[in-house]
Amino acid sequence: MARQSKESTGSDELLVPSESKPSNKRMGRRPDSGEQESGPKPFVERLLERKSARDWEDEAYQNPTLLIRRTLRSGQHVRFHGNVVVLGDVNPGAEITAGGDIVVMGWMRGLAHAGAEGNEHAMVSAFRLSPTQLRIAHYIGRAPDAADAVLPETPEFAEVREGQLVIDRWQHSVLSSLGR
Repeated sequence: MARQSKESTGSDELLVPSESKPSNKRMGRRPDSGEQESGPKPFVERLLERKSARDWEDEAYQNPTLLIRRTLRSGQHVRFHGNVVVLGDVNPGAEITAGGDIVVMGWMRGLAHAGAEGNEHAMVSAFRLSPTQLRIAHYIGRAPDAADAVLPETPEFAEVREGQLVIDRWQHSVLSSLGR
């Protein structure tokens, strides 16, 4: 698990995952044309590509969200097939397993497994991202040793880029263009 402030350069080999979600023929979802050629895009770029209300409705239909309005304590486990949003902290010893994304509006110090059903496009974000273990699909990262640990000062997110689990700072300047 590597923390980066800029785009990952990684190795020269580009791993392109196959689509893990079944297509929804009733909603008429079109496959993303750019992902097969250039690999998975960062979360913010995928977010900006959604252009119509139909795209948002399609995503909500395929990825329901569980909202938890409390802090998760040690020993508590949350398992959900869609996205999980926690309005509170996730303490060490607590676990979240989600088929989609995990968003923590607080301190993430437990175990987070996003994309548990093989979705490599899933992401984990938190105001303070310091998990004991972080998993996205089959990629696994662990917290650095105590001597090497650097506590985050800004909100961060984790995603898979070019076959590597990467933690990056949340860049609010990119998101400010959504309202325009």
